[in-house]
Amino acid sequence: KNGICRIGLSEEELEDLAKAGSRAKKCSTRDLPIIMASSLSSEDIGNNQWGATTVASTMKLAHLAGIRTFVTGGIGGVHRDGHITMDVSADLLELSRTPVIVVSAGIKSILDIERTLEVLETYSV
Repeated sequence: KNGICRIGLSEEELEDLAKAGSRAKKCSTRDLPIIMASSLSSEDIGNNQWGATTVASTMKLAHLAGIRTFVTGGIGGVHRDGHITMDVSADLLELSRTPVIVVSAGIKSILDIERTLEVLETYSV
């Protein structure tokens, strides 16, 4: 929130995040430093700018905070036609290198599940 990573939110913060709309920016691991820096210098700093973390960035932040396990609805994966577009979620690489247990319902069903499983196998997950 406003350029500062938060682990755990108050009830009021959860409500504000839920209603944030365009004040919340998707944050994968590559985006964290950019979102943090731009939030700190933003003219809208009083308007509670939020970063909505992906599984990859949540894993990274959880590890830094000493959290060993977290739960999510679904992980990212290889998008349909990903073998052409190379659109592959950073979640898959992060699962292979960050020592945090992720409990998930599985791969999001809109993705190419077979190719996602192949990438996970390639990354030894």
